[in-house]
Amino acid sequence: MKYNNYRKALSSLTAHKTDSTIPVVALLAGLAIGAVIGVLFAPEKGADIRSKISDKAKDLSDTAKDKLHLVKSKVLSEADDLAELKDEALNKAKSKSKEALNAAGDIVDQLKSKAKGLESDAKSTAERVLNS
Repeated sequence: MKYNNYRKALSSLTAHKTDSTIPVVALLAGLAIGAVIGVLFAPEKGADIRSKISDKAKDLSDTAKDKLHLVKSKVLSEADDLAELKDEALNKAKSKSKEALNAAGDIVDQLKSKAKGLESDAKSTAERVLNS
C-alpha cells in the first residue's frame, strides 16, 4: 500500500514539472535508495559507521576551520600591508606638496626681488629723463 502512495507522489511531482525535473527527481530517489542499501549491506555495525562518519565530519570541520583561519590571517596581513602603503603614499604626497609650496614661495620671492629691481631701474631711468 505504501509503495502505491510513493509512486503516486513521485508521479504527481513529475507530472506537473517540465521534462528537465524528471532526471533530478530520479537522481534524488536513486541516491536515497543507494544510501539505504549501502547501510543495510555494510560489513560493519551501524554504530561503527556512525562513529566513522562523525569522525570524518569533525576532521572536515577542523580542516575547514584551519583553512578559514589561514585565509583570515592572510587577509588581515594584506590589510595591514595596504594600510602601511597608504600611510607611506600619504606621507610622500604631503612632503611633495610641502616641497611644491616651498618652491612656489621661493619663486614668488625671486619675482618680488626682480620686480623691486625693475621698479628701481624704472625710477632711476625716469629721473634721468626728467633731469635731462
